Amino acid sequence: MSPLALDAALAVLHHALVFTLVALLAAELAIASGPVGMRRLAQLGRVDAVYGLMSLGVVAAGFLRAVYGAKGWAYYAHQPMFWLKIGLFVVVGLLSAVPTVRLIRWRRDGSVPSDEAVRALRRWMWGEAAVMALMPFAAALMARGIGL
Repeated sequence: MSPLALDAALAVLHHALVFTLVALLAAELAIASGPVGMRRLAQLGRVDAVYGLMSLGVVAAGFLRAVYGAKGWAYYAHQPMFWLKIGLFVVVGLLSAVPTVRLIRWRRDGSVPSDEAVRALRRWMWGEAAVMALMPFAAALMARGIGL
């Protein structure tokens, strides 16, 4: 595979995983928009598990892209917008830990969360979405060499 074809393939993979991650977060918010009984709790658990796996995929594809893509690691290692994007992703991951732990506890205990608990869960999810929404700005600046 030529270097440009590899770069394009890694970019497509990375973007597809990121868009999937956003769609999964939107799905979680939609599922948690009404009363959450045991059926919805099970759905949330499944979607959240896939969300976690997709997060790992995003990191893996991003790493491969940074190392083996056209710009190479030397570009990314010294690019502040790259590190900002990584930092934002870490914040999203930390924010997502709270809903994940709560979902696991509720499912393990077999308890139906109160409406207030679901509202609190959604606030954490909206926090994830808000931070995630900043990432394209850092990505666009990074791609154009702004910040070097």
